[in-house]
Amino acid sequence: MKELKLTPEEINEKLAVLNTLPIVSWEYPRIMVGIPLERAISHANEVFWPFMGIAAQNPAFLPMNYQRTDLYRNKVAEKLLQTNMTHVLMLDIDHIHPQDIIQRLAKWVLLDDNVKIVGGLNFRRGAPYEPCAFIEEDGKVYAPADWPKGLIKVDYLGTGSILIAREVFEEMEPPWFYNDYTHAWEGHYPGEDIGFSAKAREAGFDLYMDTTTVSPHLTTQGIDESTFRNYMNTHREKLVDMQTKAKLSDAEIEKRGLV
Repeated sequence: MKELKLTPEEINEKLAVLNTLPIVSWEYPRIMVGIPLERAISHANEVFWPFMGIAAQNPAFLPMNYQRTDLYRNKVAEKLLQTNMTHVLMLDIDHIHPQDIIQRLAKWVLLDDNVKIVGGLNFRRGAPYEPCAFIEEDGKVYAPADWPKGLIKVDYLGTGSILIAREVFEEMEPPWFYNDYTHAWEGHYPGEDIGFSAKAREAGFDLYMDTTTVSPHLTTQGIDESTFRNYMNTHREKLVDMQTKAKLSDAEIEKRGLV
């Protein structure tokens, strides 16, 4: 977990802006909010009002029409660089986001200038419902199964709720977000979030996940940490620690019937 060497007084001073409304009046960070649209809003009953709660605080939104997600994210980055805004916050529309998510993620960039990329703790909406964040170790990539509360460093970060500083786009060549179809015939085709994470790391940027900020991922139910824990508890015969699984060969994983 990332540690901050600040006194309580220094923390309060740095975070004072978070209590100010409207959000668009903040001198720093100046955050532009982008929402990748679907053709139609799924789960409108669940997602509409939380978004209205965010909108009621009057942040700066970037209205854009529906389009392919990777294309959307690249266009948002281009638009950001045409403004004087310091950050972009991307919020996927199939999540129930906390109404104070702007303040929650902005807190970290206020406390530490080195935090340029930070996202919430979000979970995959299909089994085994693991976090949409991954750690790379000894050439293997795995999702964490446990984490402390606070800010943790990861190697790949999902984009369900992610705050990115403009410097990231200024120091990287586009496309910033891209899908990797190199091994698609083998069933592996990482999305634009993984492509962005890899490119950001190559450019020298660290990626962080705020484990205290969760936006349940919607299917026919909201996917959050309890879903992940319940799946682990009811599938012990198949599920191993993800770090251990990452060290097994594909043949051994198939032989054991692991997920």
